[in-house]
Amino acid sequence: MICHYNPRLYLEIVSTSYVESSFLKGLIYEAGDKLFSVNKKLKFPFGIRTEKPVQSQPKPFAILMNNRLMDILTHLKIQSEKLKRTYQRLLARDRTLFEACVRAEQELDRDRAVIYANEIAQLRKMSRTVLRSQISLEKVILRLETVQEFGDVMRALAPATKIIKQVQSELSGLVPEVASALRTVDEMLETVIIEAGNVTGAQISVMVSDSEAQRILEEAAEVAAQRMNSQFPQLPETLKDVTSEQSSNNSKLRNP
Repeated sequence: MICHYNPRLYLEIVSTSYVESSFLKGLIYEAGDKLFSVNKKLKFPFGIRTEKPVQSQPKPFAILMNNRLMDILTHLKIQSEKLKRTYQRLLARDRTLFEACVRAEQELDRDRAVIYANEIAQLRKMSRTVLRSQISLEKVILRLETVQEFGDVMRALAPATKIIKQVQSELSGLVPEVASALRTVDEMLETVIIEAGNVTGAQISVMVSDSEAQRILEEAAEVAAQRMNSQFPQLPETLKDVTSEQSSNNSKLRNP
């Protein structure tokens, strides 16, 4: 407990209780007076009083910027979690189809096995897009969470907008709910970039932000490919050519 007190009075109480000699009492009183003159603010019974340093209040714009970044992070984490759950559902569906495909192959039902194999190929293509998008969002979240200064904000947000736009475009036909939410996040990011740029005067090169965004997307694609290779079983060799041919035919139909 920190308090103000008179050391002379305290020493007088002590000396009255324990010291009989008037000479010693005089020495104690003198010591108390000197102690009191050195520092009048003491911890009871001894020690120098310490005060907490006054912390400077954050600027209003810094508070506003922090709140908006927190909102963006919350939105991104929600959509990342939705994509994670979507990927898990696709993975479970793939396992069911794979077992059915293997069963049909064992029963020498070639036509049914081919149907299953083609469905698996399409599902894995969707899974790859969903997983790559989810990993991309995770990387954006990590970058925004490490932002400390306004300059860092600009360097982190500029590539983030490119990534969000790319992910939103890829998911528009697969997970429209997430794509719509990411469109809102992109608008929030654009607002923050404009406001931060107006206050700080910081500018980010378009070429730098594009190259950074491309690097992050490529890293996400590589991680997604490695993860899928470990989680999705390989189709029988006799069906791989069939699925590749079907995929090629679908591509020709889309681009005649």
